[in-house]
Amino acid sequence: MRPSSQPSSPTRKAVQGKDRQEGPGSKHPAGSYLLFHPIYSEQDLDSVKVVNRADRNLGDRVARSMVTIARTIFDIATRYPDHRGKKFPPIKQQDIEKTVELPSNISRQVQEYKKSQHSASASSSPSTPTVINKTGADLAQLSQQEGAMTLQDMRAKGLCFGPDGWLNRIIFLESIAGVPGMVGATCRHLQSLRLMRRDSGWIHTLLEEAENERMHLLTFMELAKPGWIARTFALLAQGVFYNFFFVFYLLAPRVAHRFVGVLEEEAVLTYSSILEDLKEGRLPEWENVAAPEIAKHYWQLGEGAMLEDVIRAVRADEASHRHVNHTFASLEANDPNPFAYREPPAKMLAEEYGLERDEALAWAEGEKQQGADSDASPQTSPKRAAEKIA
Repeated sequence: MRPSSQPSSPTRKAVQGKDRQEGPGSKHPAGSYLLFHPIYSEQDLDSVKVVNRADRNLGDRVARSMVTIARTIFDIATRYPDHRGKKFPPIKQQDIEKTVELPSNISRQVQEYKKSQHSASASSSPSTPTVINKTGADLAQLSQQEGAMTLQDMRAKGLCFGPDGWLNRIIFLESIAGVPGMVGATCRHLQSLRLMRRDSGWIHTLLEEAENERMHLLTFMELAKPGWIARTFALLAQGVFYNFFFVFYLLAPRVAHRFVGVLEEEAVLTYSSILEDLKEGRLPEWENVAAPEIAKHYWQLGEGAMLEDVIRAVRADEASHRHVNHTFASLEANDPNPFAYREPPAKMLAEEYGLERDEALAWAEGEKQQGADSDASPQTSPKRAAEKIA
């Protein structure tokens, strides 16, 4: 996994001086107060992959175990209703009764179960091979199912979520996801003040992550109106998680970043599952929903953007956070932030889990040298500068 130059790289859009109002009490033009965040092309959005970093030491295993526990609690928490689907048109009768394919993870399990049954029947051994059920679905019953199921039956069996189920998960996830970046930035900010030295560029990147996650929440709040049970649970979970993560970050910052990196792996998987449901017709209520205005403005989407485009952009953001936190987890506390000079190419963020320490330091040195060359030779094009560090 080597950092490489790619043609598609998110760029920083500077606010022009002419856009600012002068005089006492003047404000920034709309949106200019936002911290940097990537703006994606269609190719960038389509290139996001579900990738996982293999555990290599005790800290990695601890982080993954913590995510497994958190994911279990999260699964229980998101069962609380209720958004009532007020922002979505009612599902049509033909959509309820139409047949759709099983989710890919369940379909794979069913195929494995069928193979094990076939092997058992062909063998003279009295024992029957078993398949570890990772989905909770009734594999024996589904193996007898010929062809696709109706959407109504699939939801009744709990094989896929409707819009309310997905929104519950998203709202709870995003209400918590903005905590780690803010905690990390706070801890490093206080450390910089306490030790009276520079931070090597970490603080700003962590603040960007925190704001980006907050914008995810504000976007989906345009579609959902959580009830008091969901709000109370999110409040309690956030209070507990913030204080826990604050202490955790002080004691083991590298493990804390690894924890967030693994958590972002799960987030990419969640949004990929939603997109799969949309593609396969298991979420017809969202097929013709327009993107909220806040999302069009934040990600600079077109006027005809749909909710699916928003979900793709959010997934790309989560892939970026996955990459950054796995990289930070591989660095020492005093190492420079390799992403302080320039955002990595979108393809790298989408397809790789992160950089190891030697790769990150080489990337930082290359970007630093590129910046020095650009200052010394303003006529050097960004493309030519990128070629120098390839």
